[in-house]
Order: sequence, then structure tokens, then C-alpha cells
Amino acid sequence: MSCHTAYFLRDGDGSCWTVTAKWGTWDLVGESDGDALIEWIRLAGVPGNDGSAREALDTGYFCRGVAFDLVTRRHRFYGCGLWSRGANYHEVFAKRRAMARGWADWDVGYAWGGHEDFVDMRPGLGPVEPAATSAEGNAPSPAAARLTSREGWFVDWDPARLQISVLYHETSAEWFALTDAMVSIIGTDRVVRDFQLHVDDAIPWLAEYGEPLTTELLAHDPYPLPEEGVAGSGAVIDLLSRRLQYWTAEAVTSQLRARLAAAWPGWRIERLPLGFIGHLAGTGRSDAEVISTDAELRDSGWDDELIGIRNAERRALPAETRKLRSPSVRVVEDA
Repeated sequence: MSCHTAYFLRDGDGSCWTVTAKWGTWDLVGESDGDALIEWIRLAGVPGNDGSAREALDTGYFCRGVAFDLVTRRHRFYGCGLWSRGANYHEVFAKRRAMARGWADWDVGYAWGGHEDFVDMRPGLGPVEPAATSAEGNAPSPAAARLTSREGWFVDWDPARLQISVLYHETSAEWFALTDAMVSIIGTDRVVRDFQLHVDDAIPWLAEYGEPLTTELLAHDPYPLPEEGVAGSGAVIDLLSRRLQYWTAEAVTSQLRARLAAAWPGWRIERLPLGFIGHLAGTGRSDAEVISTDAELRDSGWDDELIGIRNAERRALPAETRKLRSPSVRVVEDA
């Protein structure tokens, strides 16, 4: 599959230019890479109010995008080539670019909404309005149908001891059923309960079924923590503060954010930093044994510079100050 890239430039005089290309220049960490690409867009671009420019910026056909705003010194980008390495790879990749010498006085960031995040960088083209949405009609979800199977690994849940008993290994739940996402609920009792889900992406699921999901999930026994790399998205639902924090490697558009807000009225909704790592920190845990090692990251395509940035960002995450409790996992030999 080819990666088609849309480039957008808002020049210093306010004029706008767009270029589209198959593949194209991408990893702009060299000191002059940004300047060279900006000059190329000026020479090869079409005016920003041209119909082809609108198409390039409004369609999801272009799986990669690079935008420069010389008026505000902002640079945004998104890319399909980053998804396979996990949700936190996006911001670590952006952090490396922001740290490069050529970007010293720029506001550099990853476009979490994909091509939609270019909306406020293209005056004259008009914004993409979020689709009308309402919290009404959110039907209770068959949460049990989305929970991964307990067959083959689960033994027992002891709520008094806050202990999950499993066969074979602490992470044996991953051996028997495919886990795509994880949701953790911080209850009013300050206990963190984790649930492993088989959904394409947790965020549209949360937006579709809304707040009733919390009651449904809590009616089921919790799961052990999965290992990093198993789940591609997740959320922390904090009943104490009515806060929903999410993470995903996929784009979260303004329409999806509007649906999420409508489905969770009165809740504070935020993106978690560093994906799975931020998820653990947001629930008061470190659990280094389930976080990918440097060697595992190298095997999945991370280079040493990116690993170093990730580890530094992980150490800088603020610690949870509340006294939250999490279930322990007991491994038994025979059910």
C-alpha cells in the first residue's frame, strides 16, 4: 500500500499552498529539512483556496500529512507509518522532531485528529463542522459480548481480598483470547478494576454506548493487566472525579470527540499522555513487568534515540497522589 502525503503551508504573508505526493519527504529531523520542504511547497504548490487543496485537506485518502504555519510558527504532522508501533510512539516521534535544532522556535506537535487537525491552519477554506450529535438514544451496551473470553485461564475473583486467581501465568488471559483494548475503572471505593476488550478501538465504543458502560462493566469480574503492546487503545474511567481519559493510536476526529462528550455529559474528557504508560500512571501503578523493555521496543522498530526520549517522558509523568488499590493476581497450578 502506498502512503500518499498532503503538504500544507500558510506563508508569512498569509497566502496558503498545498501539494500532494505519493510517499514524499517525511522524517524532518535534519537542521534544514523543514526549510527545504517549505521552499518546495512554495514552488510546487497550488493556492490554498483551490478545489484540489480543499480535497487534499478534507479527505482521509491522504494517510500522511505535513502542515506549516509561518504566521504562528506551528508545525503539525500525522502518519500512517507510526500506528503499528503503539500509541505513545506518536508523541515520542513528535518530541524528537521538536528537539531537533531546526525546530528550536517552532510549536511542533502530532496531529491527533489526522487531516482534521489542519482545519485551524487553513484560513479561507472553512472549518469542518462536527456532526450534530446528542446523548439521547445511547442504548445500554452488551458489555459482556465485548469482554474477552475467560475460558482456559480464569479461576476465581475474591472481592474481599482483591485477588484474581488465574492459571499458568499472570498474563495468561492474553494467551487464550485476543485483546484489542483495555478499560480501567476507578471506583468510588478507590479500587481500580481492569477489563480486557475485543473491540477495534475503545474510543468509538465509549462514544456509542456512553456512561451506562460503567455500571455494566462493574457487574463483571475484573481482569489482570495486559502487557504493553497487547492493547492498541484504552481508557481510564474515574468515578471519583467524573473524568474519562483515553488513548489510542488511531485518529480521534472532532466528530468523534463531540460524540464522546455527548455520551458522557458532565464528564471531563482528556487524552492520556504516553498511551499504555500514561494509563498505568493514571491509575496509580508502574508495573514495570508489563511495560515493554528497550529490547522489545527495538524489535518493533524503535531506535535508541526514540527509546531514550520515551524513557525520559515516562520518568517525568506526575505520580498519582491518591491512595488507589488494585487487585493482585494469584497463579494456581490446577483449577
